[in-house]
Amino acid sequence: MTSISVILPVYNVANYLEKCLNSVLSQTFRDFEIIAVDDGSTDGSSDILAVYNQLTPNLYLYTQTNAGLSAARNLGLQHAKGEYIYFLDSDDYLELDMFEKCVQLAERHQLDFVKFDARPFSDTAEMEWNRYDSMAFLEPYKLYQLDDWLKKQYQHYNSPVWLFLIRHSLIRENGLAFQEGLLHEDELFTPQMFAVSKRMMYLDKAFFNRRYRQDSIMGQAGRGNASRKSKQWIVLELHEEAKRATEKSVQRFMAHRRDTLYMETQFGHPIPSTRRWLLDLRVYLRQLKHGLRRK
Repeated sequence: MTSISVILPVYNVANYLEKCLNSVLSQTFRDFEIIAVDDGSTDGSSDILAVYNQLTPNLYLYTQTNAGLSAARNLGLQHAKGEYIYFLDSDDYLELDMFEKCVQLAERHQLDFVKFDARPFSDTAEMEWNRYDSMAFLEPYKLYQLDDWLKKQYQHYNSPVWLFLIRHSLIRENGLAFQEGLLHEDELFTPQMFAVSKRMMYLDKAFFNRRYRQDSIMGQAGRGNASRKSKQWIVLELHEEAKRATEKSVQRFMAHRRDTLYMETQFGHPIPSTRRWLLDLRVYLRQLKHGLRRK
C-alpha cells in the first residue's frame, strides 16, 4: 500500500502549480502518490498537469467540469489508495521534509492525525493573514486524546485541512467527505474529523507555505454573499452535529464552533474571549437563579 495520497485540486493556478508540484516531488520521503484533479481549468494549468502526468509515474490525473474545491477533493478521495491522506492546495507549497517527519510520528504513535504549522506569505505587501502556528497553545510531541485536544481548540483553532496529515481509515470508516457547493468547507470537515479521532499529535514545524493572493477563491469571495451563506449553512450543520454527539466534550466543541461562526456571519468577527466568558457567566447565573426559583 502507498503511504500517502496527496489530493491536489487544481483550478487556474498556472503561475503557481509547478512550484507546488515540485515541492511534493522533491520530498525526502518518497512513498506517495499524487491524485491531481483538474477542476475545469481555463488557463495553462491543464497543460502543466498533462506534462507532469507524462513524466511522473505516481501522479494520477482526473478531470471534471468546474464543480469547486469540495467536489475535487471528494473525487480525489474516491481514487486515493494511501494509508494517509494529505489535502494540498495547488497555489501553495511544502517544506521538503514534511512527509518524512509526519509519517514517522504517525507510525510511531499510531496517530489518527498529525497537526503542524504554516507560514503565510503574499506576493503583495498589503494582505492580512491568519495565524497558523500553535506553538503557544499545543505541546509538541505530546499524545493528545479527544477531550484534551478539544480543550486546546478553544484557545487556538485552525480549520484548514492542509495543516493535517490524516489516517485514511479515519476518513473512510467514518464516511467523512466535504460538503459540495460551499465556501469554508473545512469549517465543517475539520470538527467532524476531530470528533471521531482518538490519538493526535502536534509537530511545531511550519511545513506548509500558505500563499495569500487577491485572485484566489477566498480572496474574491471571502467577504461576499456566498461566504456568508456558506457560513450560515455550516452553522446549522454544526448545530445538528452538537445534537447528535454523545460525548459532552464534542457537544460543547460543536456548539462553540457554531456560535463562533454565527457571530462571524452577523458581525464579521467572533465574540472576544473575555466577552464570551462574561456571557457564559451570565447564562450560568440565569440558569442557577431559575433553578432556585423552581425549588
